[in-house]
Amino acid sequence: MGAPLRIHLTPEEDVALLRVSQDPGAHPKTRRWALILRLAHQGWTAPRIAAFLGLDRSTVRLVLRRYLQAGLPGLPYRKPPGAPIKVTEEVKAFLREKLVEDRLWTLAQLQEEVEARFGLHLNLSTLSRHLRAMGYVWKRTRYVPAGKPERAEVERFRREEEEAKKGAREGKGAVGYLDEAGFSLTLPPGYTWSLRGKVLGVPRVWGSRGRLNVLAHLVWEGAGWKLHFALVRGPVRMGEVVAYLGQVAKGLGKPLKLFLDNAAFHRGKEVRGREGEWRARGLHLGYLPRYSPHLNPMETVWRRVKGSLMPRRHYPDLDALEEAVRQALKSLGGIEVRI
Repeated sequence: MGAPLRIHLTPEEDVALLRVSQDPGAHPKTRRWALILRLAHQGWTAPRIAAFLGLDRSTVRLVLRRYLQAGLPGLPYRKPPGAPIKVTEEVKAFLREKLVEDRLWTLAQLQEEVEARFGLHLNLSTLSRHLRAMGYVWKRTRYVPAGKPERAEVERFRREEEEAKKGAREGKGAVGYLDEAGFSLTLPPGYTWSLRGKVLGVPRVWGSRGRLNVLAHLVWEGAGWKLHFALVRGPVRMGEVVAYLGQVAKGLGKPLKLFLDNAAFHRGKEVRGREGEWRARGLHLGYLPRYSPHLNPMETVWRRVKGSLMPRRHYPDLDALEEAVRQALKSLGGIEVRI
């Protein structure tokens, strides 16, 4: 056992340490160490101090030696240096550059980008913590219309829709809503990292490679909804729309008022030229107000399919993607239409 460590304080030092030991703003360890020095000054041995404070003897001796070497300036607690900082300002700047791109990001995708750029592997919880500290939050995306509808258009649509619903309730007809959606091999997430307070819209263009499009419509006959859909590999043009509407008109059992959005291929000459034929079969076309996707119930179908019914966000080829979309729509009771 080594020689006892003797501590001798001046009256001024003893008063200063008393203040530190009673200061609620000081670090708990600093207050405890001040008390250790005052007790040692009063003749207490290291083992006695350790027993009194519930500490290890080596801890008490370490405090006493630090005072003998550095004096009172060595007393305040200093947080020991941790591991080197991984997420540097350069990494944060890189993340900000990625998050302003016209696309949506998940943690896993950002993790891959950081590793590819810096050779730095961050676990997902660490990356999430840094993103939140940078002002980003994980939030739902939504489609943002390019403009606002005219009040007169909305009122006209509401009148037509209510008339069609009235006929459906009376059993005289049905009301439906048609829309298209695109699916790529890599799907945009339903949530993304976005700056706090900022609404981020889903990019509408994701490239044409490996793209599958779906034409679908919901029908309400007063008692429940029925979903019909057709899968199209490649772009949807006016020809595909005309073919789909022709199939819809063939299978009608009662008149159907079908609302479409204002896309060019919904209002083109080929569509207009067939309206008389379809009307004779009971299919009547109507149009939603411009910039009003929220008025189309089909948006809810797409949100469910892309948000939860297709949990895989990437597919190896078009065959796998097509089968996944088909099964997701059939799980909602969808009936496939061949065009």
